[in-house]
Amino acid sequence: MRVSKDPEIRKQEIIDVAMQVFAEKGYETTTMKDIAKAADVVPGLCYHYFKNKHELYETAVTQYARECSEPFVILFNRTDLSLDEITTKLEKVIKQGEENYKYKQFFDKSGNEIFNKQLEFYMGKEMEKSMKKYIQHRIDKDEFEIDDTDLFTKFFIGGQMAVMNCNKKDIDEKIEFLRGMLNKFKK
Repeated sequence: MRVSKDPEIRKQEIIDVAMQVFAEKGYETTTMKDIAKAADVVPGLCYHYFKNKHELYETAVTQYARECSEPFVILFNRTDLSLDEITTKLEKVIKQGEENYKYKQFFDKSGNEIFNKQLEFYMGKEMEKSMKKYIQHRIDKDEFEIDDTDLFTKFFIGGQMAVMNCNKKDIDEKIEFLRGMLNKFKK
């Protein structure tokens, strides 16, 4: 017997299950039927909420990017924190994120680089506004020497994503490198 649930709850369950199935089977081999089976719903219900697998995936990865980015956004909204204070707090957030990376096996799997880049893209979009605000605040306080806040924000977000995804260095080396890069722009 099927259980009737609030539509938003059911939709979220499908999104959550979809990411688990993508992580297990890979995007290419996963079908909407696989997702429906894992969610214990009829395939038509998946199509009721999402017109196809791509839309479901995009919804799921966007939501996951928002979840992964939230601690960073919260910190960048703290304009009261000095650069040293925020980098110390960011180190903790980065390390916790590495430990709690729910879908690591999917996004870091060889062959899934495009999906990892999509996650980076959506995370960058989530963080950009608050990071730009934080940087501008530091410039206004005459602590940073940056000519174009917008370009610097985009540059730093993209650069730190590339550094964090480099498998040739451990997490502490990556964090130290990023800290050093930020310090180069201090007055």
